[in-house]
Amino acid sequence: MAAPAPHRTETLTEYHWSAERHGRITELCEDAAEEAPEIRSLSHYSNGILDFVVCHADRAPLSSLVTEADDDLHDESLPGSRLLLCAQDLGAVLRPLGTGELMRTVVANERGGLWGGRVKPGEYLAALTDGPNCVPAMDATMNALVTRIRTEVHRLPDELPGGTPDAKPRLASTDAGDAPLRVDFGTAAAPVPAYEQRLRSLWHKHVNITDLQYAGYYRDWTLVCVGDVFDAPDLAPRFLDVSVRSRRTAYRDLSRGLRGHLVRLTDALHLVAPPAEGLAPVQRLVLDVQEGAVYVTWLSPREFVVGVTLDQPQVGHAEARLRRLAHDLGEIRAQ
Repeated sequence: MAAPAPHRTETLTEYHWSAERHGRITELCEDAAEEAPEIRSLSHYSNGILDFVVCHADRAPLSSLVTEADDDLHDESLPGSRLLLCAQDLGAVLRPLGTGELMRTVVANERGGLWGGRVKPGEYLAALTDGPNCVPAMDATMNALVTRIRTEVHRLPDELPGGTPDAKPRLASTDAGDAPLRVDFGTAAAPVPAYEQRLRSLWHKHVNITDLQYAGYYRDWTLVCVGDVFDAPDLAPRFLDVSVRSRRTAYRDLSRGLRGHLVRLTDALHLVAPPAEGLAPVQRLVLDVQEGAVYVTWLSPREFVVGVTLDQPQVGHAEARLRRLAHDLGEIRAQ
């Protein structure tokens, strides 16, 4: 059976970008865009300067919020540029955690999403999708593209953006019986023993030493429940530079401080995917660092869960587990 034909794209290039000198990078970006119809456009940047944009040839106009000028190159790159500026600030917030540089950022809602990532210091990519259910395909394509440019062009090692899909998940900590789980409740928790016990049971079910090692639940930016397995002996080497206590404090501070960053992330996302009425303006945020990732999943415009993994190969599995935790929390809220 013949492979499906690639969809049509066009490449819009800034005057300083030379195909003779940098053609291989352009070719890899064009190949990725042609093979992934879910991607509306992807942009390449060097030292903060836009180099080129590869666009879906049959794309519809972007939101009127972008610009009224007839400039496809800069219109298509604007949402990604804004995302990368937000990622730069978020990377500075995450750096003291000692888990490496922020190398991949994904922000999405039910109508589309943005992807921003670092190829190497000074070289960045961004991508847009304005189709429902297209973010996972865009994410996978861009993760693979970054890896190809790093390994084939720059001869650098693979940093595993998005984790390793075939990494084998292990048993949860409660099944393994060897990882102490610490669960605390915040001021937004209902002071009802049965409710607290249901939350504690969910954290025992989902938080574990292998993938999702930390999770916090917030309502109206106030903590409801948080739990982690940072005291597990298997994780002790992860805290040589940053103590368990400091890490817990930092993740709580990050969760509370997301509010200001969220305004800018929402502005960037809405240029591509204005939210549906009554739903959270952002439903998914991924901050993928060199050693693990931080995830935020919204249950409603007022509620979200934050998850953390410290294991890079398990980045995909950890986010999937956080989604299952969010689903189970939704069932508790419905009772």
